[in-house]
Amino acid sequence: MSTIKCLFFTLLFLGLSLANQLSMAHEIRPALLKLTAMGNGQWQATFKQPQVDGRFLNLGVRTNCSHSEKSAVVSESALKESFVISCNPDEPLAFVEIPGIDRTLIDAMVTITGPEREISNHLISASRPTLLLGSSVPAVPAYLMLGVEHLLFGIDHVLFVLVLLYLVQGFTNLIKVVTSFTLAHSITLGLAAFDVIRVAQTPIEALIALSIVLLAREGLNAQKGLISRKPWLVAFAFGLLHGLGFAGALAAIGLPEGNMVPALFLFNVGIELGQLAIVAAAVMLLWVIGRSQLKVHPALIQLPVYCVGGLATYWFIERGIGIAA
Repeated sequence: MSTIKCLFFTLLFLGLSLANQLSMAHEIRPALLKLTAMGNGQWQATFKQPQVDGRFLNLGVRTNCSHSEKSAVVSESALKESFVISCNPDEPLAFVEIPGIDRTLIDAMVTITGPEREISNHLISASRPTLLLGSSVPAVPAYLMLGVEHLLFGIDHVLFVLVLLYLVQGFTNLIKVVTSFTLAHSITLGLAAFDVIRVAQTPIEALIALSIVLLAREGLNAQKGLISRKPWLVAFAFGLLHGLGFAGALAAIGLPEGNMVPALFLFNVGIELGQLAIVAAAVMLLWVIGRSQLKVHPALIQLPVYCVGGLATYWFIERGIGIAA
């Protein structure tokens, strides 16, 4: 049994464990809070929170100011609330908090348009549910962090990368696969972000699940096909598809006016950092396993691939039913 297969035996089980914890078949969409200064200490607020597994997350918005009654619009994928925040002139808006986000896996993008029409973007997460306005502490650019977390918490993207790497032989092919996948999803992400192409997300999510099924089948097939012979070519083809999936999360919050290109660049860099983190973990485990001379029964090597293929098949069927519905 090769060392590389020992490595991905470990990695795939870690991925399946994470999948079980997440219990989500669909992309994790961020929440979006927009605050626009109206003058006299008032702010127009709109808060959109996604639907996850058929239910809303019951998130709210808390500040140091008073809030008007909310008007709500419900769609199949999100709950959008609008209200006015009124602050005392002597006590301006000082913080924004989203109670309940610490019990979820999603982030909330906060876009603030100030009195001078200046725009700033911030990220509220489970680890930091409160945003302090006027803080002098520099923050990681919101779109960069959003890209990193979208890749790492997008379990279908993680499993796709792991199974693809499972099929790769040699360091040169590894570089080709990572480069091809990066180039491909950057192309479709950019085209979709600037509205050059429009594709419904439900079919894209179904096809992403199917791409994992095809990779898993290749990993279990004794006679290796095109995927194993030219993984970089397959990585490019499937990367175009996954880029449209990444665009779905970006479309949920949009790109800031006047800073669309930098925001898109940061989001894409964040995705690459998340992808490189997975590859780096693989290389590190490869080194550890090589040093330990770990031996695993050959029959167990294919078990994670069967499990990943079965999970992806379930996602494909579920998402296919969603298309029909």
